[in-house]
Amino acid sequence: MVRGNEERATIVGKLLVNDDVALAKLLTLMRMFRDSVELAHTLLFRRKFSESEVKRRLTKVLSNAWYASSAIKVAKLYKEQTKIKLRKPLLYSVGAKCEKGNRNIRLVSTDKVLIKIPHADGRHEWIEVRVRFGKNYIPLLQELNSCNYGAGITIKLKGKRENWKTVFRKMLYLYLNVPADLYAKYFGKRVKVESENKFYAGFDFNVDRINMVIVDSYGRIRDIRNIHFPEVINYDKNKSRAIRQCALSKLVEYAVSHGVKYFVIENLSKPNNINSNVRKWSIREYQQQVSMLVKKVGGTLVKVNPAYTSIDAIGISLSKGIDIHTASAYLIALRGIKRYTTIQKATV
Repeated sequence: MVRGNEERATIVGKLLVNDDVALAKLLTLMRMFRDSVELAHTLLFRRKFSESEVKRRLTKVLSNAWYASSAIKVAKLYKEQTKIKLRKPLLYSVGAKCEKGNRNIRLVSTDKVLIKIPHADGRHEWIEVRVRFGKNYIPLLQELNSCNYGAGITIKLKGKRENWKTVFRKMLYLYLNVPADLYAKYFGKRVKVESENKFYAGFDFNVDRINMVIVDSYGRIRDIRNIHFPEVINYDKNKSRAIRQCALSKLVEYAVSHGVKYFVIENLSKPNNINSNVRKWSIREYQQQVSMLVKKVGGTLVKVNPAYTSIDAIGISLSKGIDIHTASAYLIALRGIKRYTTIQKATV
């Protein structure tokens, strides 16, 4: 099974299901899996059942222990919520190196995937579905199939709220989670961290801006770079995410070209500790992109404790004459220096 803390990148492909019978079986399984995720969440976090007991119950529902484990893994993503109600059907299978990449959903070629349909009598069947990825992903997919990689796979409906039920055949997408190292091998940034790069870059993320401050190892400010995008407040989730991701990518490239090696962000692992505006853009997606970008450029990612950043930034803002968000980015960079130095001393 793929370890939960391993950095992954996501590749999206479109499923092409022409067989009505296969489509009906797939959608039925996706609905059952969605309901199983909701049940797992209730049993785990409201009724406080053990994970083994939850898995046993879900296995009876899904007729497959691997899908049951995968449903539990998805349910844990909503741990901070008291109750969940998933609108669209979905299907997820945890990756496994020893099972040709995945036990239940297998990418057998660059344009073909096998999906296991479980049955209560144990006579499971496989349906074959075509999948279409971008041409630039083909070399990566070929290596993924030929080598011993585990790849988690999710199948989702991507339609809009008002019309997905009527056009679901055209809205089925496959999300393939591949190792970050493999992704970086084929899609590395044009700019790379050089051996002489020694600076730190602190990032402060907000719903309408990203602030970055570059400092040297003594904590002296070398550069400040901010990107504002207030228009995203009026955009839908996907368009807003794309704008933020583009802004972050530009800042990382700018930092590398200006001597940065260490990229410092807050370790925002608990959604309840952040405000509602930031929650609109998944912190999980944000941190995943930062990790991927830093890996692409060959830098070092440093995560620091976010406690009291906003409060301490007020004094820095007043003393240095900079706005509060830039002050927060500066403070994060300073914490990054301390954090990285502490780690280095501990490993010597």
